[in-house]
Amino acid sequence: MRMRLLPAFALFLLLAVASIGCSVSIDLTPPPAAGYVRVVSVESVYIRSCPSTSCDVRTVVFRGQAVRVYEYQSGWARVTLLESGATGWMDARYLRNP
Repeated sequence: MRMRLLPAFALFLLLAVASIGCSVSIDLTPPPAAGYVRVVSVESVYIRSCPSTSCDVRTVVFRGQAVRVYEYQSGWARVTLLESGATGWMDARYLRNP
């Protein structure tokens, strides 16, 4: 008898979740193309030694400064700061077209 109730309960649970509704928001905006000059769009952002917030900070770039993007990896951009030649990784969300 219990084995018959399990599929019925699973169906009930699935229908309950579907009727309540759930939403997932996914940002499908592609990052800027690699190999081009981009500009920092926020007040300041760290350039790090690897693509993670746990990596060492190499330098800070500020709004309007130009960087050349070489590649993207999991939301991070490998960049070179045009003014100083400093290289590293920054969050790709903070880049825009010049």
